[in-house]
Amino acid sequence: MTRFRTPNFRGRHAIILHRSSKGTGQLARQLERLGMTVEVCWPDFPAEGSSADVVFFDADNGFDGLFPWAQGEAPMPLIALLGSELPGRLEWALAQGIASHVVKPVQSSGVFSALVIAASNFDAAKTQQEQFEELQARLGRRPDVIRAVVNLMQLGLLDEDTAFSCLRSAAMDERITIEEFCSRLDADRLAQLIRHQSRDKWRVEE
Repeated sequence: MTRFRTPNFRGRHAIILHRSSKGTGQLARQLERLGMTVEVCWPDFPAEGSSADVVFFDADNGFDGLFPWAQGEAPMPLIALLGSELPGRLEWALAQGIASHVVKPVQSSGVFSALVIAASNFDAAKTQQEQFEELQARLGRRPDVIRAVVNLMQLGLLDEDTAFSCLRSAAMDERITIEEFCSRLDADRLAQLIRHQSRDKWRVEE
C-alpha cells in the first residue's frame, strides 16, 4: 500500500470565483494561512486563470459558460462552494467535474480537507485518463500486431504462438510495448527476426 503524503499548498495560487462576501473573505484568509496566493472575482474568470492551481466557485449561482473550458475538462481541481441542496444545483456542480466541495457558510474547518481531497481526486482522475488514452492508443495499433504475426507465420514458417512470442521477446528487449514494436517493424527488421528465430530453432534441434 502506498503511503499517503499530505500535499503542501505553499506557493500555490487559488481563485475564488464568487461574489465578495464575509464567507469569501474568511476562505481567502484560510488559504493565505496555508501559504497560498488568492484571487477573488465574479463572474468573469481571469484571463490568466487557467494556470491557477485550484478554483473554488459558487455552485449556487454558477451558470453554463462560467469557465473558459469545456464542461468537465478543468485543467485544475475544482472545489464547489455549496449552500443549496437543490437537485438541479447539485447536478450542475457535478457536471463541472468537481473534485471536492465546501459547505456554505464557510467555517473555520473543512477547507484544508477539501483541498487535500480535491488534489487527490484530481490526480487520480488524471492518471486514469492517461491510462485510458494509452489503452486506446494500444488498441488502435493492434492491427499492426496482427499483421506482423501473419507476416512472421508466412515468411518464417512459424505457428501463431511462436510468431507472437518472437515479437513479444523482441519488444521486451527494446523495452517498448509489442504494439509500438510492430508499428515500427519494416522488412529488414522482419527478416532479422526470422533469421534469429531460425538460429534458435536450429540450436534446439541440434
